[in-house]
Amino acid sequence: MRRAFEHRVECRFCAGGRESRLNRFVLYMVAVALAAFSTGVQIVVLPWLAVGELHLPADQVGWVQAGILLPGLALMLMGGAVADRQPSRYFLPLLYVLTTLCHCGILWVLFEGQLQLLWLMSYALALGVINAFLQPLRDRLLPELLGAEDRLQLSVVKVSLCVYLAQAVGVSAAGQIDWLTLEWVLAIQVISLLACVMTLLLMLSLSKVDVTGVDEPQWRQSQGMDQTGGAVSIRQGLSFVRHHRVLKHLVLLVGFNGFMHIGVFVVALPLLSRDIYDLDAFNFAGLQLAFVAGNVVATLALLKRGLVAQPGRVILFCLLYAGIIMLAIAAKPTLFGLFLLVFTWGVVAGVSASLGKALLQQQATDGYRGRALSIYQLALFGGAPLGALACGYAVEFKGALTLFQWGGGVTLALFAVYLCVRSLWVIEPTSDFQ
Repeated sequence: MRRAFEHRVECRFCAGGRESRLNRFVLYMVAVALAAFSTGVQIVVLPWLAVGELHLPADQVGWVQAGILLPGLALMLMGGAVADRQPSRYFLPLLYVLTTLCHCGILWVLFEGQLQLLWLMSYALALGVINAFLQPLRDRLLPELLGAEDRLQLSVVKVSLCVYLAQAVGVSAAGQIDWLTLEWVLAIQVISLLACVMTLLLMLSLSKVDVTGVDEPQWRQSQGMDQTGGAVSIRQGLSFVRHHRVLKHLVLLVGFNGFMHIGVFVVALPLLSRDIYDLDAFNFAGLQLAFVAGNVVATLALLKRGLVAQPGRVILFCLLYAGIIMLAIAAKPTLFGLFLLVFTWGVVAGVSASLGKALLQQQATDGYRGRALSIYQLALFGGAPLGALACGYAVEFKGALTLFQWGGGVTLALFAVYLCVRSLWVIEPTSDFQ
């Protein structure tokens, strides 16, 4: 009798733990979705401020887009080291508050009618500095919200779906600039971020019981981590990724995607829409929305399919498809063809991004996960500003269509090289694949 009673109590305790994890995971997805809505608005507003409002030349557009990505080169690894410190989760709402203040700042500039390149660059750089700490910390938190029975790959895909759907809504809202005005679009963006902060605070209040009484040195020792400061931790993270047979190649591929594909997308595509297709703000937002819609379709397909046993192989084929799409855009299709190609590009990018991040989460040990995520983000968003600058100057001298042609050719060449790399082609199963 007593043993049966203890068993019932234990079952209720376990059920309560699962319910608590579910509630935290749901709140986490809501917070991420609200932040992604803001990002969707930003995807349209930032380049439109440069291209549509200030009418900047191609090289200056490249500098503006690089401005939001450059700080990651200097600070992303530090952000990963901070993320691996146990109490760091409580900085996440503060980082979103700072992001909100940045948007309030550019909103004030627009109200005063003082928009100029200096203010736009300052806005982009400030967002980039905050994002260098925000991205690894936010992604590092996800595995802590999941129980042992949860499948990490599918959870990452679910979060990606929330991100892409919310970004699609944000891009759609930003596409109403001509009707709502830039000021109102930015005001809606600020409201979404404030709601994100409140949701994160609620989630952390539910998590407080998990961290009470756990001091950081003891936690770090339990994870096999050094007790010393950030520089040593960063070196350990770099060494971990460099000697990992899968992650080192994943980071190299992600760095190429950041330099070539993000660089082309954030610089050449807006200039292509303005100079070749003569699109207004509404149609330019529609082009961005087509890409995000592709992301959504990709994540829905991944959820329906279930676990992917060889994600590295799929990521490599995404490289092949991206190269073909860029060559097709270089052929100057009709406007409908351009929308269709950008949508397909979004599908490819959505599959690659979701599986790439899930693969990293699966392969990295818990004590190094934050730093591994920061190195992943550094490769992606560190290569992106360099790519944006290079693309800006390349478009200035050769034109956007030529840049798409070069990018597609180099992408196909890299795919051919990686056909010989077995580390990504065949990946040993982990517990998530069983």
